Amino acid sequence: MIKNKRLLALLMVIIMVTALLSGCAQADKSGTEGSEASAAREITDMAGRTVTVPAAEDIESVFSVSTASAIMLYMAAPQKLLGWNYELNDMEKAIILEEYHDLPSFGMGDAINYEAVIMAAPDIAVTCGKINDAIISECETMTEKLGIPVVAVDSDLNKSAEAFRFMGELLGEEEHCENLALYVEELFEDIDKLAGIPEEDKVRVYFGNGEDSLETAPNGSSHAQILDTINVINVADLEIGDGSRVQVSAEQLIAWDPDVIVVNGEPKAGKSGGVAAEDILNNPNYATLEAVKEGKVYGTPSAPFGWIDRPAGPNRLIGMRWFPAIVYSDYLHCDVEEEVHKFFELFYHIDMTDEQMDALLKGTL
Repeated sequence: MIKNKRLLALLMVIIMVTALLSGCAQADKSGTEGSEASAAREITDMAGRTVTVPAAEDIESVFSVSTASAIMLYMAAPQKLLGWNYELNDMEKAIILEEYHDLPSFGMGDAINYEAVIMAAPDIAVTCGKINDAIISECETMTEKLGIPVVAVDSDLNKSAEAFRFMGELLGEEEHCENLALYVEELFEDIDKLAGIPEEDKVRVYFGNGEDSLETAPNGSSHAQILDTINVINVADLEIGDGSRVQVSAEQLIAWDPDVIVVNGEPKAGKSGGVAAEDILNNPNYATLEAVKEGKVYGTPSAPFGWIDRPAGPNRLIGMRWFPAIVYSDYLHCDVEEEVHKFFELFYHIDMTDEQMDALLKGTL
């Protein structure tokens, strides 16, 4: 009897030790898995800030602080886009893939809905803009408000290839983003051919915005960067002042008398670049302008986002194909439709139809 009790006690001890060891093993395994799932890494963002972010495979959703940021993310990794900064309009929806049409809008600038962002629980946030003290301060402020890492990406067109490679490493999309970067580098190689245009052959351009096309982006404005990049002369040699665009008069435009006029229209009012161009061509007050007499007034394509501006993000890259084809066809030869097809498939994930292409290049989409 005593012997049986001893055996029973020994058996119970063995069972308890086995259970304890098994539990420890499970805890170790669970702890290891948790550690792997939440492994953090330090990166240096494009503002030179050291930021601790999750492992690339653990970043499933990203809040885009601005429209330019959302466009960059949509190009690099659309499946990780938490939402837009406003509700997309019909022109934008004509190009953006349908599954991303109804993502939530979180606002931008002073109108960001921080409570909604926090409830949506993104893993990180990305802001895309001019690298300066202001964007660094913005990142620090938003990190405090959202409680997640906020990463800065340079929106300078000249840094586009670097920006896409950075996004690829950040989000674990290296292969796709490398293809984007290679496209950009090839594009800039072509644009470099325009650097040697003689001064007397440079085209004088007016770039207009707004319903009356009398809002312009002066020299030095980030909104006029394409004009500098493709080596045209921006006739709006004005002080930038506090903003990035300035209002001018019809008399000032007439006095400038540009060789070419390119107008963006007003997306907020549903006015396309094509309609804005027709307004100028049909306005008797502008009949004496050289660009009007020569029929060199063009509406900027704006789908899904502006090709020259609005916003000053990576959406402008396709404008660097389209604009030189208009003003410098003798110096830079390319099949515009072929280039647009290629760009939209690679960057916007869509195979353009002939109807979409026609509407885009006419500035009516």
